[in-house]
Amino acid sequence: MEKEEDAMQSEPRIAFRNIEPSEAIEDHVRRRIGELEKVFPRIIGCEVVIEAPQKKKLGGRSFKVHVKVEVPGPDIDVTRTVDYGEASENVALAVHEAFDAAGRLLLERKRETSGH
Repeated sequence: MEKEEDAMQSEPRIAFRNIEPSEAIEDHVRRRIGELEKVFPRIIGCEVVIEAPQKKKLGGRSFKVHVKVEVPGPDIDVTRTVDYGEASENVALAVHEAFDAAGRLLLERKRETSGH
């Protein structure tokens, strides 16, 4: 059973800008947030913004993913942009890269706070 103090204090916020909301993408984001919570259980909240530029480019579509992880001390803020290949691959890759970077920063924070 999960201890109450280890649960995220607020529901994750996921927003889509200039892109149709997708249940599959939202599920993917929620899974990745769960992975971050395993790495760093003291997460207070998480905000994820997935956006596409208003104008389409000729060679595919660009996507930007911003992840803000609210933790004790300074928040972890990561933005990743992917702009090559197919649109569906790009949004998944941008989510993947942003969460990987956030995970690395959380591990670093965890080491700093534990004194290692």
